[in-house]
Amino acid sequence: MDPDSSDCQFTITEFRKDDPRLREYDGLPEEEKQSSIHFAFQLVPGLDKLEIEEMDLVSWRDMKLTMADFDSLAALGLRGKLRVNGGGSSGEEPFTSRTLIVAQHPIKEPVDLPQPNSCEVIYYQVGDEWRKVPAEAPVLKKRFRLTPDPANQLLYYMWAEAYVGSEAGSGGGAFNWERPV
Repeated sequence: MDPDSSDCQFTITEFRKDDPRLREYDGLPEEEKQSSIHFAFQLVPGLDKLEIEEMDLVSWRDMKLTMADFDSLAALGLRGKLRVNGGGSSGEEPFTSRTLIVAQHPIKEPVDLPQPNSCEVIYYQVGDEWRKVPAEAPVLKKRFRLTPDPANQLLYYMWAEAYVGSEAGSGGGAFNWERPV
């Protein structure tokens, strides 16, 4: 594929119950298998109170966002307009962990944010740092990884690690700073 191409390619692999790659997952500690849900937001700072970009009711329901999520973000004192960039989940409901990630500007280097351990966590960007709320929330070794696109500094992607040290995981959003709010 041409490196300047915007085409996206992927391969779907079918797993059978006796696949040896699944044994690796079966041997994980229970805490690594907990169910979780995460959301990625892009914040365009402003002077006005926090508002969320218009989403229809179906999107809110399908993404399982709640007014409590929005209230938690507003309680941080964030101002401006939030855009939901994506999300994902692993495991079954009810989810034992919930993560909200709020980016305010493009990143220059990859960022690793630990996944919460059976709790709710908000990560939000302040300058080039990431803050965790609540600061004392327990976390796992597995992570969310935010990675800038090497071909376009205004894009970066989020990936949720399935278990520590694995290449398995899922996407969870793409931040596009070119798209006007």
